Amino acid sequence: MFAFILYGFEQGELANVQNEAVFQSQFGHPQGNYLGIIVAIYNLGSFFGSMANIWIGDKLGRKRAIWLGFTLVTIGVILQCSSYSSHRGGLVAAEPQGVAFGITVSYWIGYGCSKRTDQVSWRLPVGIQMLFAVLGIVMLFFCPESPRWLMRVGRTQDARYSLATINGVPEDHPRISAIIDNILYLQEIEGSGDKITWGDIIMGRDAMHGRFRIMLTVFGQFWNQFGGINLVVYYVPMVLENNVGLSSNLATILGGCIMLTFFATGFIPTLFLDKMGRRFAMASGSAGQCISMLLVTVLLRVGTKESSVAATAFFFTFIGLFGYAMNCVPWVYAAEVLPLQLRAKGNAISVATNWICNFVIAMITPIMTENLAWKTYIVFTLTNAVAAIHFFVFYPETSKRTLEDIENIFLDSHTIFYGLQEIKRTPTERLTEKLIDIEHVETVEERSPESD
Repeated sequence: MFAFILYGFEQGELANVQNEAVFQSQFGHPQGNYLGIIVAIYNLGSFFGSMANIWIGDKLGRKRAIWLGFTLVTIGVILQCSSYSSHRGGLVAAEPQGVAFGITVSYWIGYGCSKRTDQVSWRLPVGIQMLFAVLGIVMLFFCPESPRWLMRVGRTQDARYSLATINGVPEDHPRISAIIDNILYLQEIEGSGDKITWGDIIMGRDAMHGRFRIMLTVFGQFWNQFGGINLVVYYVPMVLENNVGLSSNLATILGGCIMLTFFATGFIPTLFLDKMGRRFAMASGSAGQCISMLLVTVLLRVGTKESSVAATAFFFTFIGLFGYAMNCVPWVYAAEVLPLQLRAKGNAISVATNWICNFVIAMITPIMTENLAWKTYIVFTLTNAVAAIHFFVFYPETSKRTLEDIENIFLDSHTIFYGLQEIKRTPTERLTEKLIDIEHVETVEERSPESD
């Protein structure tokens, strides 16, 4: 959880400090390309870090890899907070909801520090992120190693101890043995994925429609970023000040309130995603973001003080809709739609897509807002419109479906319009899914006394 809070805090901190007068003076009043580089280089570093983890993750283990990440963050924060003009440099993700929480906290800390007129106004918000890294390092001492990684490297007894610790039962408990057997089965299936080459996937020679399924996860992350979320997260105080015409103080306050909306709406998928469905959430969320950006465009185009202020309301609706759907659903969808044999490859590509798109949006946004003003929002109106159509037409529903059901969707069909096939599903098929859900609940209830 501290890792996700740290990720969110860093994003919010980047948005807050860039308007601080002392920070502006320290870094030569960055605008346009220069400001884009300062903000976006953080995402480029994250991209290379995520790619490096493909090789070091299994070698170091989960705990040591996370320790390494937290340590590097701590060193980076110390360098940022101790750097002065003779050593200039650019500002260096338990759940997506932790990201929203971190962003929200950082915005309000940034607002509190904005009243100062010395170096503390930007160094303190940057430095506080080290707290979450240190807390993460400390908490790792109390966390068992990943059982799946222990099994992968042949440490079965250690994996049994780790599982027993996590589940709060003895090592010889039947549940632990069942989990061990299941991990072995899944690793055998996933291991067969090593025999499938990138060439097989790219040419579509695998029987699982792997190329198409990987592209579903890639575009999910692509639309996650190109919907315009980081225009709001990284730059909303600057946007409200420059495009809407608000004072710096009011822009910072509203930025914090917008992030509170993000955090609050993030509980919706936690509570209701299985009832809403993945496809509906992503399509409706993108459609709502499209409408929000369209209204921002129109109101800023009118150009009166009243209409510009009214546009602020739709930054609230935009980020609320993002929290409701696109903040977390693409991540959930990727884990469900990918076959086990291709899960490692598919997740690597989709996560890398998220980071590189994050970098692009962070890089180009200050250039766009400076040169295009209200026309910037036309771009994100269109991207969200295309995303909504894409989800509706091409994405099959994965909610309340077993892995076998999802496999059959792709093996039994000779089309790419899987989303449209959802419309043709019969009431009997929908009733069957409800019965599966009921059976799952009853099974959990039957097992619950065993865990007491």
